[in-house]
This record gives sequence, C-alpha cells and structure tokens, in this order.
Amino acid sequence: MTEQSAALPVVWFDRPAGRLQRELLDGRAEIVDVRGDDPLEGIERAHGAIVGAAIRYDRTAYERAPLLKVIARAGIGFDNLDLDDATAFGIAACNTPDGPTVSTAEQAVALIFAITKGLKESAVRLEAAEGDYWARHGHLELAGSTLALVGLGRIGGYVARVMSAVGMEIVAYDPYAGDERFAELGAQRAATPNDAVADAHVVSVHAPLSDATHHLVNAELLAAMRDGVYLVNTSRGGLVDQDALLAALDAGKVRGAGLDVTEPEPLPPGHPLLGRPDVVVTPHVASATVAGRRRIFTHAVSEVMTALDGNQPPNMLNPQAWPGRNA
Repeated sequence: MTEQSAALPVVWFDRPAGRLQRELLDGRAEIVDVRGDDPLEGIERAHGAIVGAAIRYDRTAYERAPLLKVIARAGIGFDNLDLDDATAFGIAACNTPDGPTVSTAEQAVALIFAITKGLKESAVRLEAAEGDYWARHGHLELAGSTLALVGLGRIGGYVARVMSAVGMEIVAYDPYAGDERFAELGAQRAATPNDAVADAHVVSVHAPLSDATHHLVNAELLAAMRDGVYLVNTSRGGLVDQDALLAALDAGKVRGAGLDVTEPEPLPPGHPLLGRPDVVVTPHVASATVAGRRRIFTHAVSEVMTALDGNQPPNMLNPQAWPGRNA
C-alpha cells in the first residue's frame, strides 16, 4: 500500500472490480474486492461499498464492516438491502434508479418481440427440419393488441412509450403513480392487477419485490388473464410463481414467456423452464449493456463518494439514517 492509497477511503465491491470501476475511482479511493470464496472478503476495511443483487446485506454483513458509512446498490432494485439494519448501524443505503432504465426496458421490449413472434419456436422447428412452418406459425401482431404493465415506474414507462409507438394499447396497474403519469404515457389506469391483465394480450412485470409483491403473478392472477397470453418479467424473479407459470404454459393458458429474472438465479441445468421452445430465459443481464453498465457504476460511485465527502447522497433510501456514521 502506498502512502497515497493509505490516505484514501476504501471502496469495496462484492465481485472483482474491472477496468471501468478502477477508472471511475482512480485517485479517489482504494479498491478492495472479493476474489475468494468468502462473499464478504475484505468488507472489514470498507468505508463505502458498491454491491450487486446476489448477497443479502443485513446485520450479519454490517457487523463485519465496522468502518462502513455508505452502501450503494448497483441497480434500481434494493430488496437485498435491509434498510432497517443499515439505519441501525448508521449506514447510508443508496441505489442507482436511473442507471438501468434504458437497457432493461429495451430487454423487456426484445423479450416481448421474441415471444410474441415465436422466434425461438421457429428456430427450433427449422433446426429440426419439421416443415410446414408458415401454417404452424400462429403468433401475435402487436399493433392493435393490448399490453398490461404491472408497474409504471422508470422502466415500465419506457416500455409503455416504445410499445405505444408500435401501436399497442397500454393499460397499467401502479398504485403509486399519479394520474398525470398515466396521462403522460397514454395509459389506462387499472384499479387492481386482475383488472390490468384481464384483456391483455401481453403482460410485462415491472414491480419492486417485497413481502407484499412476492409471487404477485400466481395461479390466481394467471387465471384472470386471457387464454394464450404472453408474459414478460425483467424485474425480480420472486414476483412470479414459477410452478404456477409452468402449469399455465403446459395448459396453454400462457402462450409464451420471456424472463430475464428467475428464482433462483441463474436457473440450474435441467430446470423445467429451460429447453422449452415457448420460453426465453436470459440470466439477469438486461442492464448489462456497455452503456448501461457504465451508467450504473458511474451513478453508484457518485453516491458513495458524495456520502464519503460528507454530503447526503441524492438517492439515499434511508434518509433517517443521515448523517449516521457519515457525521
């Protein structure tokens, strides 16, 4: 350790830091990251932490980090951060709500097109030389069809704009969005999730994961959907009851599903959702475009360094904890 690095704050990453992270923190902080089997390796030295979604950060983690002042989730979802425990330890908890918006919304749109056009099914049939391709291709024309959005935040709103341009009618359920948000996006407000999905040809999930929303898309909600509906989830795997989804796929209730998030992540080899021609699964990579990754980590570094400079970060999730250890 050089004399210069000894004077810098330590920023910890729960995965190996790459060139981008090192570039963003060059001359501003010493980087410590996880290289071995211990998922919290080195957190004891951390003044700030930039973390992903795979590890639960609660009292157990915070007790190992006596110097930690601020923790930033590199992404919008923060269900793996225990905010009550962070507050109890005086740790500022942040996220990067604007970082993944465009890339994740584009992935949702890509999955909508992939499943409603039967791209995987057609490719599988062609590779198997099944023949009779045109007659068996009974998929959906999106123009004039209805898209139901469960959640009308940053990502859901972006999807609404894109799919409106395609010609879809938009209906949404979001109890936290005001009427002006619905008017801005030209979306019809639904009073309940059941009302939102009842007449939709495509349902796209963009809700946060919490105890209240766990398995929001369950057998009951699937039963409320029209026969042959298409389902997309790019938010959190825990929002969808995968057993209920599999049953709905087998019964033909759901015509196709596109999932960037699953429970667990990644799905193990041989999982029944894998290998199906009517399901497209990607391994939670929606936000990981080159531009998306740079935006996310730029915002995360900004949140952490703002706090370590003694200023309240703009995207603090537990403002009641300020200044806490940052005093």
